[in-house]
This record gives sequence, C-alpha cells and structure tokens, in this order.
Amino acid sequence: MKSNKKILIVGGIVLLIVLGGMAGFFAFRKGGSDNTNTDQEEGYVEEAKGEYDKAKESNVKDSDDPYNVEIDFEGLKQINPDIMAWIKIPGTNIDYPILQNAEEDDDYYLNRTMEGQEGLPGSIYMEKYDTPDFTDPVSVIYGHTLHDGTMFSELKKYKERDFFDENPYIYIYLPDGTVKKFQIFASVAFDDRYLIMSYAFTYDKDFNQFISDLKACMDGNVNEDVSVEFGDSVITLSTCIDEFPDQRWLVNAVLVEE
Repeated sequence: MKSNKKILIVGGIVLLIVLGGMAGFFAFRKGGSDNTNTDQEEGYVEEAKGEYDKAKESNVKDSDDPYNVEIDFEGLKQINPDIMAWIKIPGTNIDYPILQNAEEDDDYYLNRTMEGQEGLPGSIYMEKYDTPDFTDPVSVIYGHTLHDGTMFSELKKYKERDFFDENPYIYIYLPDGTVKKFQIFASVAFDDRYLIMSYAFTYDKDFNQFISDLKACMDGNVNEDVSVEFGDSVITLSTCIDEFPDQRWLVNAVLVEE
C-alpha cells in the first residue's frame, strides 16, 4: 500500500513538472520573450544588429517622407526569401524587415535572425496563418523586447500619452510597391492569450469583441476618435512586458491609407 502511495506521489510530481514546463513553453511562444540576455546572447544580438544595419544600408533608401522610402526587396530576398514586408514607425527605431515562413513551426523566427541564424535578437515576424498583404481583419506581428532597445523594444514608448498622440502612424511596405499606412488606436497591456486561437477575427462578433477588449484595458492608451469597424484591416504588434511575463504589450493600428 505504501509502495503504491509513493508511486502516486512521484507520478504526480513528474506530471506537475511536465505540465509546468509545457505551460512555460506555450506562454513564451505566444507573443514575445523575456529580455534576460547572457553575455553570449548579447554578443549574438550585437552581431545580428550589424547585419540588420548592413541590410538596411544596402537595400533601403530612407526619406523624411515615409511615402518616398524605397525598399529593394529583390536585394532583401537574396538575404532571405522569407522577407515579405518592411515595417517603419516614425518616432521610434523600429525600421525592420518582416519575415514569414509557410512551412516551419509558428515560432520559427522568434529566435532566428533575418539570416536564419538561431538565437537572439530573433526577427520581426508573422505566423503562416496571416496573409502577406495584410488584408486579414487582424494581422499579428511579433518581436522581442531587448535590453539594447532594438526590435520591438520601443513599442513601450506608447505607454506615454504624449508620445502616443504625437506618433500615431505605422507604415508597412510590400514588394509590389504598396505602402500601407496604419493609425494607432490602442496601445495596451494585454494578457498573454494566443490571439488567433482566442478570437475568430473573420466573424464580426469576435472582431468587435477583440476591439472592445483592447479598449477596456486599464493600462495603456486609447484614441477613441479613430474609427475601427468590422471590415477594416488591423495590425497588432505584440511584444513582452519583462516585469509581467503573463502579459503582452500590444500596439494596435487600423489601415487608413494605401
């Protein structure tokens, strides 16, 4: 009898460890990361940052007018054919390629660089379920928050109301020359639920519920003057909140011009 009890206790402990590990994995996978870097990881980040700078210098002709920015996608796709768009947010240092892979695991680029090298800082990426032309009701774009302030780290600037009001636009550039202008309507701390499994965005009820849930968040900023309706195209930029690992910082914007 005692032997059976010991087996049950040991089995219960093992099960708790396995479930805890799985929970930690899925929480990590669904929208960001912590930003605790080892010295070796910081070296990888610095090296990757140099590669991003080099790619931008060779393939991006910048301009004060976002509509005059020129992106050489042919050159970028020679680096990695999974580069499918470019994101630029004036007022921040967010000026990166967006990657998407149709065959690998959903989090493939979470910890892979633009060149496919495994490790931090990862990449700015979308999962395979999102259409590459950003015509879905909601397209979720992921990126790390890091100690050096790169990738999606500066999304946290939108915690400040003045910054939120003064820097309302996000620009997405596509290989066919299209420039999509999105206006930010909500920048909030949200829970870490896996958004595309929690809301069926193609249904008006779920889309409207998502917008309502964003606007109901206590921590963040919302612009009620920006109209968001079912039928619009929304982008949600997701990154971690290091002090609250069970939350994600979401910057949400609606397409206003293309």
